[in-house]
Amino acid sequence: LNTQGLRQHQRRLKRTADLLLVLLFCPLWLPLVLLVCGYCKLASSSGIFYRQTRVGLGGTHFEIYKFRTMYANAELGSGPRLSEQGDTRVEPLLKWLRSTRLDELPQIWNVLRGEMSLVGPRPERPEFTAQLEAELPGYQRRYGIPPGITGFAQVLGDYDTEAAHKLGYDLQYLVNWSLTLDIQILLRTIWVVFSRRI
Repeated sequence: LNTQGLRQHQRRLKRTADLLLVLLFCPLWLPLVLLVCGYCKLASSSGIFYRQTRVGLGGTHFEIYKFRTMYANAELGSGPRLSEQGDTRVEPLLKWLRSTRLDELPQIWNVLRGEMSLVGPRPERPEFTAQLEAELPGYQRRYGIPPGITGFAQVLGDYDTEAAHKLGYDLQYLVNWSLTLDIQILLRTIWVVFSRRI
């Protein structure tokens, strides 16, 4: 089994493919981003975007960008919580953004910055990673590949899929990575977006 993540030439190939796909499909995703921005400006009570610290390649921290779907100060009373189905922190008019995963679109900026890939394990919040690393053997191996906007676990699971199952998907992706697999996951992500529309 590959225990070191992607080799350098594989990372370069993956990075090149990411940039080419982002540029190639710019006429599709850029108008969509602008449309969602306009909708969020009208529907959200707490702004359009938000940033959140996540753990990425090699265990380094970076700021992820998302469309805001939760109320302001949603975790003020409870502290950090994992997302779940029917999450009461989500504003009613913005639930469809989460179910279709369109709230993740601003992370294209993270891809352009080199902090993320289009496909890879979803980056987790540092508030949760220490516990997950302690409870799930091999969890740190997720850090051997750039985190993604979408991933194997996202197209086969859901928000409330158990962390152990998500890790299994992520490790399968890591040891079987190829550009063909990335394209398959991206195509399946399109199906997820449309099939989960509210």
